[in-house]
Amino acid sequence: MSIQISLEGKVAIVTGGRRQLGAAQAIRLAECGADVCIADIADDDHMQQTCAAIEALGRRSLPVVCDVADRAQVKQMVARCTAELGRIDILVNNAGISSRETLMHVTDEEWDAVFNINLKGLVMCARYAAEQMIAQGQGGTIVNLSSSTGLNANVSRGPYSVSKAGVIMATKLLARELGEHNITVNALAPGFTSTAKIGGRDGQMFYRGENETDKVMAKLAIQRQGEPVDYANAVLYLASELGSYVTGITIPVDGGFTIR
Repeated sequence: MSIQISLEGKVAIVTGGRRQLGAAQAIRLAECGADVCIADIADDDHMQQTCAAIEALGRRSLPVVCDVADRAQVKQMVARCTAELGRIDILVNNAGISSRETLMHVTDEEWDAVFNINLKGLVMCARYAAEQMIAQGQGGTIVNLSSSTGLNANVSRGPYSVSKAGVIMATKLLARELGEHNITVNALAPGFTSTAKIGGRDGQMFYRGENETDKVMAKLAIQRQGEPVDYANAVLYLASELGSYVTGITIPVDGGFTIR
Protein backbone atom coordinates (compact mmCIF):
# COMPACT_ATOMS: atom_id res chain seq x y z
CA MET A 1 0.00 0.00 0.00
CA SER A 2 1.45 3.35 -1.02
CA ILE A 3 1.65 6.15 1.52
CA GLN A 4 0.44 9.54 0.40
CA ILE A 5 2.00 12.48 2.22
CA SER A 6 -0.17 15.58 2.09
CA LEU A 7 0.61 18.99 3.54
CA GLU A 8 -2.40 20.62 1.90
CA GLY A 9 -3.52 23.69 3.82
CA LYS A 10 -0.21 23.89 5.70
CA VAL A 11 2.15 26.85 5.74
CA ALA A 12 5.88 26.38 6.29
CA ILE A 13 8.72 28.75 7.05
CA VAL A 14 12.18 27.67 5.92
CA THR A 15 14.99 29.88 7.18
CA GLY A 16 18.08 29.98 5.01
CA GLY A 17 15.77 28.64 2.34
CA ARG A 18 16.90 30.39 -0.78
CA ARG A 19 19.69 28.01 -1.84
CA GLN A 20 21.25 24.57 -1.44
CA LEU A 21 19.79 22.51 1.43
CA GLY A 22 17.17 25.09 2.38
CA ALA A 23 15.87 25.40 -1.18
CA ALA A 24 15.56 21.62 -1.47
CA GLN A 25 13.60 21.51 1.79
CA ALA A 26 11.27 24.32 0.74
CA ILE A 27 10.57 22.78 -2.66
CA ARG A 28 10.01 19.31 -1.16
CA LEU A 29 7.43 20.71 1.27
CA ALA A 30 5.72 22.54 -1.59
CA GLU A 31 5.64 19.35 -3.66
CA CYS A 32 3.49 17.84 -0.91
CA GLY A 33 1.11 20.78 -0.81
CA ALA A 34 2.52 23.37 1.60
CA ASP A 35 2.75 27.08 0.95
CA VAL A 36 6.23 28.29 1.91
CA CYS A 37 7.78 31.42 3.34
CA ILE A 38 11.47 31.63 2.44
CA ALA A 39 13.32 33.67 5.06
CA ASP A 40 16.91 34.44 4.18
CA ILE A 41 19.59 37.08 4.47
CA ALA A 42 19.19 38.33 0.89
CA ASP A 43 16.59 38.55 -1.85
CA ASP A 44 18.71 37.62 -4.87
CA ASP A 45 18.57 35.33 -7.91
CA HIS A 46 18.67 32.26 -5.67
CA MET A 47 15.65 33.51 -3.74
CA GLN A 48 13.70 34.26 -6.90
CA GLN A 49 14.53 30.90 -8.45
CA THR A 50 13.41 29.00 -5.36
CA CYS A 51 10.18 30.97 -5.10
CA ALA A 52 9.54 30.41 -8.81
CA ALA A 53 10.02 26.66 -8.35
CA ILE A 54 7.48 26.65 -5.51
CA GLU A 55 4.95 28.64 -7.52
CA ALA A 56 5.44 26.33 -10.52
CA LEU A 57 4.06 23.59 -8.26
CA GLY A 58 0.89 25.61 -7.74
CA ARG A 59 1.83 26.69 -4.22
CA ARG A 60 2.24 30.17 -2.77
CA SER A 61 5.69 31.47 -1.89
CA LEU A 62 6.67 34.42 0.25
CA PRO A 63 10.25 35.74 0.14
CA VAL A 64 11.25 37.58 3.32
CA VAL A 65 14.64 39.13 3.97
CA CYS A 66 15.50 38.24 7.56
CA ASP A 67 18.63 38.08 9.66
CA VAL A 68 17.68 35.40 12.18
CA ALA A 69 20.11 36.87 14.70
CA ASP A 70 18.01 40.05 14.83
CA ARG A 71 15.00 39.68 17.13
CA ALA A 72 13.01 42.48 15.49
CA GLN A 73 13.50 40.96 12.05
CA VAL A 74 12.48 37.50 13.27
CA LYS A 75 9.28 38.89 14.79
CA GLN A 76 8.53 40.78 11.58
CA MET A 77 9.15 37.66 9.49
CA VAL A 78 6.69 35.63 11.57
CA ALA A 79 4.14 38.46 11.42
CA ARG A 80 4.45 38.76 7.63
CA CYS A 81 4.09 35.03 7.10
CA THR A 82 0.99 34.96 9.28
CA ALA A 83 -0.54 38.01 7.62
CA GLU A 84 0.19 37.05 4.01
CA LEU A 85 -0.04 33.25 4.08
CA GLY A 86 -2.61 33.02 6.86
CA ARG A 87 -0.94 30.77 9.44
CA ILE A 88 2.23 28.88 10.42
CA ASP A 89 2.27 25.09 10.78
CA ILE A 90 5.87 24.14 10.08
CA LEU A 91 9.16 25.84 10.89
CA VAL A 92 12.42 24.53 9.46
CA ASN A 93 15.37 26.19 11.20
CA ASN A 94 17.88 25.71 8.41
CA ALA A 95 19.75 29.05 8.55
CA GLY A 96 23.33 28.69 9.73
CA ILE A 97 26.92 29.64 9.12
CA SER A 98 30.07 27.59 9.38
CA SER A 99 33.47 28.20 10.91
CA ARG A 100 36.94 26.92 10.15
CA GLU A 101 38.44 27.75 13.52
CA THR A 102 39.53 25.83 16.61
CA LEU A 103 38.36 26.69 20.11
CA MET A 104 41.95 27.57 21.04
CA HIS A 105 42.10 30.25 18.35
CA VAL A 106 38.52 31.48 17.92
CA THR A 107 38.04 35.25 18.16
CA ASP A 108 35.18 36.95 19.96
CA GLU A 109 33.81 38.11 16.62
CA GLU A 110 33.85 34.58 15.17
CA TRP A 111 32.29 33.05 18.28
CA ASP A 112 29.50 35.63 18.43
CA ALA A 113 28.71 35.42 14.71
CA VAL A 114 28.36 31.63 14.77
CA PHE A 115 26.32 31.46 17.98
CA ASN A 116 24.07 34.41 17.17
CA ILE A 117 22.86 32.70 14.00
CA ASN A 118 23.20 28.98 14.67
CA LEU A 119 21.80 28.88 18.18
CA LYS A 120 20.36 32.18 19.40
CA GLY A 121 18.67 32.82 16.05
CA LEU A 122 17.29 29.30 15.91
CA VAL A 123 15.73 29.62 19.36
CA MET A 124 14.22 33.02 18.55
CA CYS A 125 12.65 31.68 15.35
CA ALA A 126 11.26 28.71 17.26
CA ARG A 127 9.87 30.95 19.99
CA TYR A 128 7.93 33.34 17.78
CA ALA A 129 6.74 30.69 15.31
CA ALA A 130 5.59 28.52 18.24
CA GLU A 131 3.67 31.43 19.74
CA GLN A 132 1.70 31.66 16.49
CA MET A 133 1.17 27.88 16.40
CA ILE A 134 -0.12 27.98 19.99
CA ALA A 135 -2.50 30.82 19.11
CA GLN A 136 -3.89 28.73 16.23
CA GLY A 137 -4.51 25.83 18.61
CA GLN A 138 -3.81 23.08 16.07
CA GLY A 139 -0.28 22.05 16.95
CA GLY A 140 2.69 22.30 14.65
CA THR A 141 6.15 21.09 13.74
CA ILE A 142 9.61 22.53 14.27
CA VAL A 143 12.62 20.93 12.60
CA ASN A 144 16.06 22.21 13.60
CA LEU A 145 19.22 21.64 11.58
CA SER A 146 22.09 20.43 13.72
CA SER A 147 25.08 18.62 12.20
CA SER A 148 27.10 15.44 12.47
CA THR A 149 29.76 17.71 13.95
CA GLY A 150 27.35 18.41 16.80
CA LEU A 151 27.50 14.69 17.63
CA ASN A 152 31.22 14.14 17.06
CA ALA A 153 34.06 16.51 17.91
CA ASN A 154 35.53 18.23 14.85
CA VAL A 155 38.52 20.26 15.97
CA SER A 156 38.72 22.29 12.77
CA ARG A 157 35.16 23.56 13.27
CA GLY A 158 35.24 24.32 16.97
CA PRO A 159 32.60 27.03 17.50
CA TYR A 160 30.40 25.54 14.77
CA SER A 161 30.48 22.12 16.42
CA VAL A 162 29.66 23.57 19.84
CA SER A 163 26.77 25.60 18.38
CA LYS A 164 25.35 22.52 16.67
CA ALA A 165 25.64 20.50 19.88
CA GLY A 166 23.68 23.33 21.48
CA VAL A 167 20.98 22.90 18.84
CA ILE A 168 20.52 19.31 20.00
CA MET A 169 19.92 20.38 23.60
CA ALA A 170 17.70 23.30 22.53
CA THR A 171 15.64 20.78 20.55
CA LYS A 172 15.11 18.62 23.63
CA LEU A 173 14.17 21.59 25.79
CA LEU A 174 11.76 23.03 23.23
CA ALA A 175 10.15 19.62 22.79
CA ARG A 176 9.50 19.51 26.54
CA GLU A 177 8.15 23.04 26.63
CA LEU A 178 5.92 22.77 23.58
CA GLY A 179 4.65 19.21 23.80
CA GLU A 180 1.54 20.20 25.73
CA HIS A 181 0.54 22.30 22.71
CA ASN A 182 0.94 19.33 20.32
CA ILE A 183 4.01 20.93 18.76
CA THR A 184 6.76 18.49 17.89
CA VAL A 185 10.38 19.63 17.90
CA ASN A 186 13.13 17.53 16.37
CA ALA A 187 16.54 17.97 14.80
CA LEU A 188 18.44 16.54 11.88
CA ALA A 189 22.19 16.04 11.90
CA PRO A 190 23.27 16.20 8.25
CA GLY A 191 26.58 14.69 7.28
CA PHE A 192 28.90 15.10 4.32
CA THR A 193 27.03 16.90 1.55
CA SER A 194 27.63 17.01 -2.19
CA THR A 195 28.09 20.78 -2.29
CA ALA A 196 31.68 21.88 -1.78
CA LYS A 197 30.55 25.29 -0.52
CA ILE A 198 29.18 25.47 2.99
CA GLY A 199 27.87 27.98 5.48
CA GLY A 200 29.10 31.25 4.01
CA ARG A 201 28.56 34.70 5.42
CA ASP A 202 29.19 38.26 4.30
CA GLY A 203 29.44 37.03 0.72
CA GLN A 204 32.27 34.61 1.53
CA MET A 205 31.82 30.83 1.38
CA PHE A 206 33.79 28.17 3.19
CA TYR A 207 35.32 25.53 0.91
CA ARG A 208 36.48 22.03 1.67
CA GLY A 209 40.12 21.61 2.51
CA GLU A 210 42.62 19.62 0.49
CA ASN A 211 41.79 15.89 0.34
CA GLU A 212 38.84 16.45 2.69
CA THR A 213 36.41 14.61 0.41
CA ASP A 214 38.53 11.45 0.32
CA LYS A 215 39.10 11.51 4.08
CA VAL A 216 35.41 11.78 4.90
CA MET A 217 34.27 9.30 2.26
CA ALA A 218 36.52 6.69 3.88
CA LYS A 219 34.43 7.03 7.07
CA LEU A 220 31.00 6.53 5.46
CA ALA A 221 29.05 3.29 5.57
CA ILE A 222 27.07 4.31 2.48
CA GLN A 223 29.64 5.27 -0.11
CA ARG A 224 28.18 8.43 -1.50
CA GLN A 225 27.87 12.01 -0.44
CA GLY A 226 24.55 13.27 0.85
CA GLU A 227 22.34 15.19 -1.54
CA PRO A 228 20.10 18.09 -0.48
CA VAL A 229 17.03 15.95 -1.23
CA ASP A 230 18.20 13.37 1.36
CA TYR A 231 17.80 15.96 4.10
CA ALA A 232 14.64 17.38 2.54
CA ASN A 233 13.02 13.94 2.71
CA ALA A 234 13.87 13.67 6.41
CA VAL A 235 12.34 17.11 7.00
CA LEU A 236 9.21 15.97 5.17
CA TYR A 237 8.90 12.90 7.39
CA LEU A 238 9.06 14.99 10.57
CA ALA A 239 6.73 17.67 9.16
CA SER A 240 4.05 15.20 8.08
CA GLU A 241 1.66 12.94 9.95
CA LEU A 242 4.23 10.16 9.64
CA GLY A 243 6.33 11.88 12.30
CA SER A 244 3.51 13.15 14.49
CA TYR A 245 4.52 11.04 17.51
CA VAL A 246 8.23 11.80 17.26
CA THR A 247 9.64 14.64 19.33
CA GLY A 248 12.82 15.70 21.08
CA ILE A 249 15.19 13.56 19.04
CA THR A 250 18.09 14.19 16.65
CA ILE A 251 18.22 12.03 13.54
CA PRO A 252 21.65 11.62 11.89
CA VAL A 253 21.23 11.74 8.13
CA ASP A 254 24.85 11.08 7.28
CA GLY A 255 25.39 7.82 5.45
CA GLY A 256 26.67 6.22 8.63
CA PHE A 257 29.34 8.82 9.41
CA THR A 258 28.41 8.88 13.10
CA ILE A 259 28.59 5.08 13.51
CA ARG A 260 31.33 4.39 16.05
